[in-house]
Amino acid sequence: MLTDALLITVTIVLAVVAAIIEWIGDIDMVERHHSHHDTYVISGIMSRVLVMALLFMGLLGVMLGWLCMVGVFEADETVMLAFFASFEVVMFVMWLSMRRYLVCTYDDYMEIVPLFGRRRTIYYDDITELRWSSAFTLVGNRSLSVIVDGKVAAQLLGTLDLEQILLRINRLDVLENRSVAR
Repeated sequence: MLTDALLITVTIVLAVVAAIIEWIGDIDMVERHHSHHDTYVISGIMSRVLVMALLFMGLLGVMLGWLCMVGVFEADETVMLAFFASFEVVMFVMWLSMRRYLVCTYDDYMEIVPLFGRRRTIYYDDITELRWSSAFTLVGNRSLSVIVDGKVAAQLLGTLDLEQILLRINRLDVLENRSVAR
């Protein structure tokens, strides 16, 4: 019973925390243009949809767990609650990492805060290749790999306005010409 209470608490708390963070730190504008730099983040709609999924699955998990507890379903309520709690944890971490992701473009460099890892600064003159990739086609259009010294220094997700970022980088000489099949 203690395990079930803990799983219900995790399921509810993560959904509510995500909703509060989304409400307090609402991302209404995808691109923020400033006089000396531009900032690109995931769209507010995408972030809100992920929070709505967290809330819906949390509510569904608690309801189905309760129905198992009172004997409507013959499934084990602990297994049911564990499934939904683990879904909430994974979804919450994914949502937080996507919310953290941003690209700031300046006159001669860009700063990238990736999904996971530390902030990176890439000078446009150091870029040896810009390669279209299909690694994240589920999140939007094609993504763009930024290659520095033969290694992928950053991945610009297709959810951002890559055309605007490419205009700011202004290194079309290193942009790969062949297109990637969708």
